[in-house]
Amino acid sequence: MKKINAVIYNKLLAQAEEAKSQGLGSLASSILEALGPYPDEEKATYSYSSLKEDIHRDLWKMATRLMYYYDVQSLDAEKLDETIVEWADKVVTAMEDTMRVNDVVVGPLEPSVPGQNK
Repeated sequence: MKKINAVIYNKLLAQAEEAKSQGLGSLASSILEALGPYPDEEKATYSYSSLKEDIHRDLWKMATRLMYYYDVQSLDAEKLDETIVEWADKVVTAMEDTMRVNDVVVGPLEPSVPGQNK
């Protein structure tokens, strides 16, 4: 799993503590679990396609939780994957909008293409 940088890590950690003090335990615990024990100090390349693959995989994990909850005995994996792909795109776009990042701008961890200077 990719980790976030120390700046946003510490800001989210403070927001989790504030949420906890305001009685928003679910928000606080969700943030803390997502953050993990430490931020990323080492920058590794991470492409937009890798990001989308990771989110796709995570939505499959969510789908398996639903399968467990409903004790699903059978399903069409291709049909479910179509739904997951559709929702992955919607989720990514909505979160990019909320975070005010532009998906057209190349992220700083995107691998360079031959001849490209960053």
